[in-house]
Amino acid sequence: MLAALWISNKYTIDGKTLMNGVFLMKKQLAAWLAPLVLLSACQTETGAPAPSPSQEVNAVADAYMASIREIAPFAFLYSGLGADVEIANDAFDDISPEAYAAFEATEDALAARLDQIDGSALSGADWVTYETVKENIASSRGARICKQPWQSVNHMFGWQNGLPIIASMQPVETEEERTDALARWEKLPAYIAQDKANLEKGLAEGYTVPKRVAARVVGQLDSLLETAPENSPFIAFAEKGDDAFKAAATALVTEKINPAIADYRAFLNDVYIPAARDELAITANPDGAECYEALLRVHHGAPIGSKKTYERGQETVAANTEAVIKRGRELFSVENFAEILERTKTAPGNRFDSEQELIDFTRALVPVTREKSAPFFSKLPAQEMVVEPYADYLKGTGQSSRYETTPPSEGPATYRINTDDWETDTKGHAQIVAVHEGWPGHHMQIATAYAVEGLHPIVQLLSSTAYVEGWARYSEALAEEAGIYDTRYGEITRRAWPARGMVMDPGLHVYGWSEQQVKDFAMESGRFDEKSAEVLLDRIAVIPGQLTAYDTGGLEIFALREEAEERLGEKFDIREFHNRILENGAVPLGAMRSHVEEWIEEVESD
Repeated sequence: MLAALWISNKYTIDGKTLMNGVFLMKKQLAAWLAPLVLLSACQTETGAPAPSPSQEVNAVADAYMASIREIAPFAFLYSGLGADVEIANDAFDDISPEAYAAFEATEDALAARLDQIDGSALSGADWVTYETVKENIASSRGARICKQPWQSVNHMFGWQNGLPIIASMQPVETEEERTDALARWEKLPAYIAQDKANLEKGLAEGYTVPKRVAARVVGQLDSLLETAPENSPFIAFAEKGDDAFKAAATALVTEKINPAIADYRAFLNDVYIPAARDELAITANPDGAECYEALLRVHHGAPIGSKKTYERGQETVAANTEAVIKRGRELFSVENFAEILERTKTAPGNRFDSEQELIDFTRALVPVTREKSAPFFSKLPAQEMVVEPYADYLKGTGQSSRYETTPPSEGPATYRINTDDWETDTKGHAQIVAVHEGWPGHHMQIATAYAVEGLHPIVQLLSSTAYVEGWARYSEALAEEAGIYDTRYGEITRRAWPARGMVMDPGLHVYGWSEQQVKDFAMESGRFDEKSAEVLLDRIAVIPGQLTAYDTGGLEIFALREEAEERLGEKFDIREFHNRILENGAVPLGAMRSHVEEWIEEVESD
């Protein structure tokens, strides 16, 4: 679990109440309390009989959530559970060695309890909980070999990226909330100091991120320090208060937060970067090869491994290349892959005249993609999605477009669009990314998951990267079926890139690819120029394995759909297939496959 949080703190979770070590969802309080009360009554009368598999798996899930809350309360905010769970408004993540040791001890104990549960005796929500918790604890324990807290410098998902999101969520309507807000953010300097201490431990033991990644973070910190204190993203909540509150928050930045950032920045620049590794591959760190395999499992939610990932990626890239050539022949009477992509990129009307045009174009796509996605689903979630660019201090620092969750009760979700390369971006590519992040991609899946009833909240907390990104990749193809791409340029562009991450990521970290090989392979897709390929290279370096998750998950969904279509024939209903994929939330890939195949067997027998 901590492995996933370290890699991707953009995921969101909010409030839960901790009672006697058990998280209780406010909206489902009675439902979650009932089995505990029943269990307590039985024990009183009979002298502690063994709990049922259902009771035990939910008790393990409750205990795991409680342990996560102790060390990473912001995980609940990041994962969008804020409408249902209570987290103290002055709570802060604990990244101390003592906190990590306590969490790992809890994981070990819970893993032993899970080993005693008969998974075949579970069904429905209990089975989903069991599969989710068991896989996440297994992958988290495996990833300990990476010593991730000792190499936390990250230009994509570091504290300088994630904590401003938490600040923007900070409630300050009452005097008590405003007091809690100042108390919470007074803890930021100590958090930064602890992160520095963790990095010093990493340096001493030989665990670092690459120099060039750390340099990107220094650039981000410089931008933060150049920002006027009253506009610091770490006190984004201050604008909601009166003048006295704004003054107190600004003083906090001036006197405590910015000095801590400056000290951290000096440490990175003067101490860390000179000692950090030059190599981008994680194998340059101690136990790097084993670490990479462990991180693949974290991202895949299954022990697939680098060899199978690499080979399956190569096969898929070859097939996609042939599909591009076929369309290039039809559209341009050209068979050269590179020339087809160049013709596509330079086609009249396929480029933007300004950054704002890219933003406006993408915003206009939102209602169109929603309408055209509707026939493929039984029901669309009601939550809206807005498109917003990155804050100025993050522009030009290697960010990727991404989806930011928001509990539906708190307003629309956000597609945070990267506009750094608007001059070379194309409308065909912009449509693909809009589909990936919005309808029928991330927004469709995540907003649907919010509405699923009966699932233990830990399923949302421990969402599978391969499932989430795999669904978004699958949606890029589904959008073509839905007629969302208004030219054939999108058909070509969307086939040129997929599965290359499955090749170049292990290529860099396992198979000895040079930096130039990775960049050339990326640029060959037509999606990247030299500058953006450098950005991608650093992304692969700082979150090893994550880029493989998109197509690993997407190919699994494609395979399940093909199996369902072949076995069910005229009985196949695309809406029902999508229901089966989406109805349990972001589960591990193995659990998703089992659930869909069970549905196929049921339809076959009707």
